[in-house]
Amino acid sequence: MQQYETWEEFYKVYRNKAVENETDLYFQVGKTINKKPIEKEIFDLINENIIKDLDLQPTDILVELCCGNGLCTYEFKDKVQQIMATDFAAHLIEAANKFKLAPNITYTLGSALDFLNEFTSKWGVVPNKYLMNHSIPHFTPADLTDILKAIIGISGNKFTFLITGAPNVEKLGNFYNTEERWQKYKDNLATGNFINDGMGRWWNGAEFVEVCEALNLDCKVYDQDPRESNYRIDILISGRG
Repeated sequence: MQQYETWEEFYKVYRNKAVENETDLYFQVGKTINKKPIEKEIFDLINENIIKDLDLQPTDILVELCCGNGLCTYEFKDKVQQIMATDFAAHLIEAANKFKLAPNITYTLGSALDFLNEFTSKWGVVPNKYLMNHSIPHFTPADLTDILKAIIGISGNKFTFLITGAPNVEKLGNFYNTEERWQKYKDNLATGNFINDGMGRWWNGAEFVEVCEALNLDCKVYDQDPRESNYRIDILISGRG
């Protein structure tokens, strides 16, 4: 696979095609197995687990970072009062506004951190729930620190932030389960290819705990439901007090 200097460059090419139907939306954000959309049972499970873990309520104001084309975002519209979602890929936001718009959802083009840093001056509301769904491999612990500081600046210590789908470095072998795949991973490491064929950064659960402890935040790290993945973890972060 071609090497890219930034994630923005990668997503200008990755599965960037015109969206004409629901199947195309799944393909666009990689929710596929063997080039077909994941089973509805698994898609529903993913969203049900998010709803449960975030304890979404009708009065909640939800911010979703790196929302993609809104495929999952749209499933939360009847669970909360308002959703503000952002992504840096123009073609994904275009698809979200075309296919996954609802009266209480607003999609914005831009980076996660810029969106948060400008939030208070632009929106005039205080969210209490935050979501980053399968996008943390695009970021480093330093990036996460900046994101959490921005969230604290918006919501104080009265928030819950769910990060889903972090590839767990302790379970590398569950994903790189052939000699060829393992060699490709090692080659990417050796060349400094942080895009890593789209997989991005593999995390250690302790890294999330360390970042949160430094900011006086609570942090729970747990394996994903095995029906979703056998190599990813989810992280639930909340303010203390």
